[in-house]
Amino acid sequence: MASKNSPFNLQHPERIHPALWRATQFARARRQAISTGFTQLNQELPDQGWPLGTLIELMPAQPGIGEISLLCPALAQLNTQRSIVLINPPYQPYFHCWRNWQLHQHRLLWVRPQSYGDTLWATEQTLKHNACAALICWATHMRLPALRRLHLAAQQTDALLFLLRPRAAGDQASAAPLRLLLQPSAYGLEVLISKRRGHRSNQPLLINVASYTRATQGANTHAALDQSEFTPAQQPRYQPSATAI
Repeated sequence: MASKNSPFNLQHPERIHPALWRATQFARARRQAISTGFTQLNQELPDQGWPLGTLIELMPAQPGIGEISLLCPALAQLNTQRSIVLINPPYQPYFHCWRNWQLHQHRLLWVRPQSYGDTLWATEQTLKHNACAALICWATHMRLPALRRLHLAAQQTDALLFLLRPRAAGDQASAAPLRLLLQPSAYGLEVLISKRRGHRSNQPLLINVASYTRATQGANTHAALDQSEFTPAQQPRYQPSATAI
């Protein structure tokens, strides 16, 4: 039997422990994943898609550049009997647009917290109760201990968890195993994977998010949580009253 320090095991560290990998290679897939809907992005992710039960951070240059369009192909594949929770979005969700993405209004739960503490509380409680197929949370500020708690809570579920933060958050430490920086481009989105299990990504990907939008909406229908102008919010379906962590 080869020792842990044998040349073979040093070339294949996953034989020593599944959480180990060479810095020049992807880590082995450890969790179930769902396709992003974009082949070139799948190929650059260790799990060949968005990992379930994992904190995933998206950091767009500004809200409304196409970040929701990037997520829609995956959201459309989820269990239609389970909710998609939107916590603290910067704009009022435009449900007609979501319906055109094959994501019907009855599946969407919009939560508008009144404070940072309420945002964390609502996110963590939703995860602890495994109450949704996907959760998308927008947070301007997020402390490292809170990020750890959210990732640990996500690991107890089979949900997709996306945390959208400002671009500047990319310079801060994070417990998220997967982090992506998003920049608008003439082709849709420029996506740089700033953190993943495996070797560092230095070249951004050009993702044509409009291709999915056209396929599901038709050429004359335009997007809408991805928007640059503020839409006055209406009363959401639920507001947390507890303060928090």
